[in-house]
Amino acid sequence: MKFIVTAEQMKKAEQNADNRGISFSSLMDNAGEACYKQLVRLRGDVSGLTFVVLCGRGNNGGDGIVLAGKIKENGGMPLCVFVTDLPGSAGAREKYSKFCVNGGSEGSAVDSALYTHREDTVKKALTNCDVIIDCVFGTGFSGELEPKLAELFRFIDTNFEGLKISVDVPSGINATTGEQAQRAFRPDVTFMLGAAKKGLLSHPTFDFCGDLVLLDIGIPDDCYNEYEAVFIDKSVIKHIPARKKSSHKGDYGKLLNIAGSEQFIGAALLSTKAALKCGAGLVTLASVREVCRSVAPAVPEASYLPLYADADGFADGESAQTIAGKLAGFSYSAIALGCGLGITRNVWELTEAVLKNCNCPIILDADGIYLLSLNINVLEENDKLKVITPHPLEFSRLTGKSVAEIQSDRIGFAREFSKKWGTVTVLKGINTVVAAPDGRVFINITGNPGLAKGGSGDVLTGMIASFTAQGVRPLEASMLSVYLHGLTADELAESAALAGIMPGDIAELLPLVMKKAMSQI
Repeated sequence: MKFIVTAEQMKKAEQNADNRGISFSSLMDNAGEACYKQLVRLRGDVSGLTFVVLCGRGNNGGDGIVLAGKIKENGGMPLCVFVTDLPGSAGAREKYSKFCVNGGSEGSAVDSALYTHREDTVKKALTNCDVIIDCVFGTGFSGELEPKLAELFRFIDTNFEGLKISVDVPSGINATTGEQAQRAFRPDVTFMLGAAKKGLLSHPTFDFCGDLVLLDIGIPDDCYNEYEAVFIDKSVIKHIPARKKSSHKGDYGKLLNIAGSEQFIGAALLSTKAALKCGAGLVTLASVREVCRSVAPAVPEASYLPLYADADGFADGESAQTIAGKLAGFSYSAIALGCGLGITRNVWELTEAVLKNCNCPIILDADGIYLLSLNINVLEENDKLKVITPHPLEFSRLTGKSVAEIQSDRIGFAREFSKKWGTVTVLKGINTVVAAPDGRVFINITGNPGLAKGGSGDVLTGMIASFTAQGVRPLEASMLSVYLHGLTADELAESAALAGIMPGDIAELLPLVMKKAMSQI
C-alpha cells in the first residue's frame, strides 16, 4: 500500500523497521539508491553533469550524502554543501565519514564539501551546476528559516534555471501541516521517501512542491501502524462489476437520476450518459419536460420521468409529490440527485422528499449539496444518503469552515464530516479525497487540470451512481469512479491539449478506458 503520513507517523514506521532489523543506516542507503535511480529516470546518464547537494545536519542530509556518492560512482560531479554545520545525527555522521572524508574506508566519494560561510564559492557553484538537490530538513522542519538559509534559497530562485529536486520534503515546509516558511525551497520535483507526507498534499502547498514522486526505501507495509490515508491505485479496478453471459438489464441496477433544469440541460445529459457508459442496466432521468425532450435524442437508451417546470424552468411545486409517488411504487437500487437542478424552494422540497422517503443509496451532488446545507439535520431522519460529492466551496457551506481551512487539511475535514454524518465524502479537486464513515481516507492521484471544466462533476456523479446501482458498495463505487474519471482524463491528455478536454469526451471514452484497465490487473 502507498501510505500518507504525518512526520510523527513516519518516525514510528522507521522505528518499527529498525526493530525488525532494517536499520536506520540501511534505510538511508536505500533512500540514496532510490533517489539516484529516479534522478537517472529524469536526467538520463549523470556522467559529466554537475550537482550541488544541499545537506542539513540530520538524516535528510545523510540521504543527500549517499545520493552524492552514487552520483560520483557513476561519473557525475557532486558537491556537498553543508548549510549549517557538519552532520549531527548518528546516521548522517556515518555517511559523512564514508563518503566525504579522504582516507575513509572507501576514500572520498564526492569531489569536495563546502559550507555556506564560503558565500562566494557556494554561489558560484550554485549558479554553474546542472542540478541542485535539497536535502536540508526532510520531515524535521517547522517554524521559519534562519535568515542565511532563507537568503540562500532566494538566491537559488533568482539565479538558477536548472533542475531543482527536494528529497522527501522541500526545506521550509512542515511535513505534517503543510505550513510554509516565507522563502521555502521551490523544487521542480520532490522525491517522497517511503510514504507521502500529509502536508505536501494540502493546498496551496501542493503547488509549491513540483511533481511528487513516491519512492520505496524498504519499509514493509506492516510497519505503518498509523497513517492518515492511502492512495487509490489500480487494484480498485477489481470492483468493476462482471457481466454474466446469461443476464438481463435488471441484473445491473435501476438508477433514478434526478437532474437538470432548463438552464442546465447539459448536467442531466452528462450524468445520465456517464451512468449508462459505466454499465447501469436501467437509467431513468427525472427532469423538467424541456430537459427530457432535449436529452432523449442524445441518450435514447435512458427512460424518462418528465416533471412540470415553474416559470424559470426549474422543477415546480408538484415535483416533490411526483417523485415521492414514484419512490413508493418502484424499487430503485440507487438515486443520483442534484446535477443542474437549481436552487429554489420547490427543488428543496423535492430534495427533502427524496432524503426522507427513499430506501436505497443516494448520491448527492451540486445543487443537492447546497440545498442540504440549508438543513443538514435532515440526514438524521434517513441513513440512506451514502455519498456526497462536494467541491471545496460546497463543502465549506456544509461544514461552516472556510475554503482555505478545508484546503489546508482536506483529509482531516473530510474524515470528520464522514464520521459525524455517516456518509462517504468525495471532496473533489486535485488529489480528490474519499472519506468513509469508519474514518478511513483514500486519496486519488489520477487526473489532470483538463478536468477543471463545468460538467466534469456531473460525469463523476453519474459514474458513482451507476456503480452503486449495480451493487458496488458506495465507498468502493466512489473510489473506482474517481480513479477511472481521472484515468480517462489522463488518457485524453496523451493526444489532446488539456484545455480542450471536454467532460463529454470523458463519458464517451469510459468504456475503452475500463477495458484497458481491466486487462492490466
